[in-house]
Order: sequence, then structure tokens, then C-alpha cells
Amino acid sequence: MSEFPVRADEFVVFDLDGVLVDTQDAENGGIAHVGEMMGLRLDKDQRDELFSGKKMQECFDLMADLSGNAPPQDAMAIARARCEELIGDRIEPIDGVAYALEQLAAAVGDRMCVASNSPLAIMRSRLEKARILHHFGDRLFSAYDADAWKPDPKLFLWAAGSCGVTPDECVVVEDSPVGVDAAVAAGMRVLQYTADPDTPPHREGALTFPSMRALPRLVRDAHLMAPVAAPFAAAAPFGGTS
Repeated sequence: MSEFPVRADEFVVFDLDGVLVDTQDAENGGIAHVGEMMGLRLDKDQRDELFSGKKMQECFDLMADLSGNAPPQDAMAIARARCEELIGDRIEPIDGVAYALEQLAAAVGDRMCVASNSPLAIMRSRLEKARILHHFGDRLFSAYDADAWKPDPKLFLWAAGSCGVTPDECVVVEDSPVGVDAAVAAGMRVLQYTADPDTPPHREGALTFPSMRALPRLVRDAHLMAPVAAPFAAAAPFGGTS
């Protein structure tokens, strides 16, 4: 039984990287590996600044502009292979995530999903390596299947529609500005995870929190958050799987 009883109509939508698992450094390392093949060397701060919130192809295009060299034809495969090498066979969930998921599962059952800009196979692999895939089953939604990437709200709307819920039932857990923008545009309440307790909300309508152990309580109280006025009233149909 959950320590934090949640309203039966709440549905929790999680981002993946930076919320459930932390693989951003490995992702950026894979992209930077391709950059080195193009004659471009970037330190960690430069990688974070240049790659944050961008699709992989956009990163390759940016590095081509900076280096004057085209990326290799199989750049995406090279970057993903290098990323998986850096990750290895096991990923640790972000601190407090295992506890939060157990509490939420006891409260809302299967009314949780993951919606990410990552490809579906990578989402599944990382959740499995982090030993938390069982909380979500097949309720994994990739921007590649929706053909819509955050900050476009269509990914969140597709996820909600596929799970038979409406935007006003959804509480989105995000960490990135593009994810927060997408959730607000979809008319969903947003909890923005940040390790820095002094970080202000990226957008009006989002509530920041610094510890995943606080998440069950925040979801419990999410109905007290002001409703978000969204320009998108309903989920558009997409291809892909749920």
C-alpha cells in the first residue's frame, strides 16, 4: 500500500533521461565521438551547451558547421554504439526513483508511462538495464514513432490518447526546458525535477522539486495545481505502438 494515496484519475507521464535514468553524459559522449572523427574536439561543458535538447541529426549538422567537415554516413549508428559502450550493462536509476515508482505503482497501478525523444529500442533497453521497466510494460512512447519531438506537445498528447486518458488527467515529470514546454503546451500539469532546490520553474505552471523521494507526495497533491490552458485540445492520431 502506498504511503501517499493518489487520486484514482491521476496519470503520470515520465520523461526518460534526466528523470528516471541519467545517461546524458553517455549520449553526448557518443555524439562527441563522431565530432572527433570530423576533427572537432569538445569538452564536457561544450557538449552540454551544444547538444542539450537537440535531436542527434541536429547535433551532427551543428558539428559540420563548426568543423567544416561532413559527418560520416553512418554517424548515427557510430554515436549510438559508442553511447552504449559508455553506458555498459547496468544503469543506476536516479536517486529516489526506485522508491518513487514503488509508491506510485501501489497508488495508481499501471497508470504510468514514459514519453521520450529517444528511439523505442533505446528506451526499453535503458529501463531494463535500470531494472524499472516492469513499472511501465509496453506503455513506452517514442518521438520517433510519433514523428514529433519535444517541445512539440504531440508526443505527450499521443501518449495520453493511446492510454485512454485526457490531458487534464496527466501529471508530467520532466527535467528539461523543452520537455516542460511540451507538457505545458499539451495542457498537462508539470513537475520539473532539478537537483538544485534554488532553480526557478522554467515555465509558469510548472512546479520544481529537488528530490525524487518527494514525487509521490507531489503527485498526490497535483490536483491542487492550477489547470494549464493549452492550445491543443485533443490528441492527434499517430502511428507507432503503445
